[in-house]
Amino acid sequence: MTLYWLLSVPAHGDGHVAWRDLKSRVGTGDLYDFVLPQFKIGTLDLLVRLSDDLNKFDSAYENTMSKFVDTLRALSGVTNQQLQTMLLVDDKPVDQYIRTFSWNNAKYRADRSLPEIVGQIADQMGVVDGALKTKMTQYNAIKNSLATVRRKQNGNLSVRTLGGVVRPEHCVEDSEYLRTVFVAVPQQLTRDWLNSYERLTDMVVPRSTQLVAEDPEYKLYSVVLFKRVLDEFSNKARDAKFIVRDFVYDQEAVERDRLNAMEIVEQEQELLDNITEWLRGSFGDVVAAWMHIKALRVFVESILRYGIPPDFLPVLVRPPAKQASKIKQQLADFYAYLETSNRASDRARSSTGKNKKNDDSGAFDMHEFSSILSSEYMPFVFFEVPWTFLDDDQ
Repeated sequence: MTLYWLLSVPAHGDGHVAWRDLKSRVGTGDLYDFVLPQFKIGTLDLLVRLSDDLNKFDSAYENTMSKFVDTLRALSGVTNQQLQTMLLVDDKPVDQYIRTFSWNNAKYRADRSLPEIVGQIADQMGVVDGALKTKMTQYNAIKNSLATVRRKQNGNLSVRTLGGVVRPEHCVEDSEYLRTVFVAVPQQLTRDWLNSYERLTDMVVPRSTQLVAEDPEYKLYSVVLFKRVLDEFSNKARDAKFIVRDFVYDQEAVERDRLNAMEIVEQEQELLDNITEWLRGSFGDVVAAWMHIKALRVFVESILRYGIPPDFLPVLVRPPAKQASKIKQQLADFYAYLETSNRASDRARSSTGKNKKNDDSGAFDMHEFSSILSSEYMPFVFFEVPWTFLDDDQ
């Protein structure tokens, strides 16, 4: 998959020239328009606070998007190539949606204040996060129940259910005093069992043990004893590393267990289908919310960097992977003058001899705020859009 850059540079009143300058330095990389609506700007203090909030939301929603991809991959068992066809945003592949991003004014009205728009996106994502946690809690619960059922069905004779193993002829039925007990004996202790079971306690019926079933680890024996010594027999057997199974043959209980196991399997599949469908449907909302946060970040930081009225060019760049570092450095070198200028238009004004000592643009030295705005400070507004979650095919 692809790494994009979302950046903005001063337009100096001519977006075509700014585009040409960018294109000449991006070289073989692709350049895409990234059109922003006319937002209400607000105060400087508000923009600084929003910058911090947007940074946090950006990281949080990127993590949520990654969580969606990982969960879908784990639940569906498909390859990354198959996932790419499953994951759509507005009926488009993610790459196409990012390249052709357009602000959804019907959903996020640009005539509202910036805090209102951010709050709306945050509320929407809070609902998505809550739904994901609830659905995964439900699924993990039923998955654990299914694992227990399968362990009982497919485990060794020390843990598996005995309903499908023991038959009526293995049991003493309708006895007031006697009970048939089933014991899982490790294969290596078979001789010990045969030589000692009659003497574990009193009141064990001599020569009553029968081999009922076996697997590579255990043999299942039946033995008949008086009910009154069951607890003592169980304790003595445990000391000898024999496992007395808590099982009384009951045909109705066997049938109930079988139906319960079938029901859990059906519930797990139904819930799995439901969660997978929900993940695929909600994934587009997550990506869209994330990209709208990116758009807001570009606008807010561009105002903070370049001042008012807005005079900047936002673009999306897809750099060639092998040349990304070189192109990034070329851009940093070309726009290095921004690091020493309180407003981006100083360069344009200097050529006309109209420099002023005082700057009333509303921009200010962003080095003071670089720790808030970006972990890697660039002289222009710069963000990565890392749609790279499917890089390593599985």
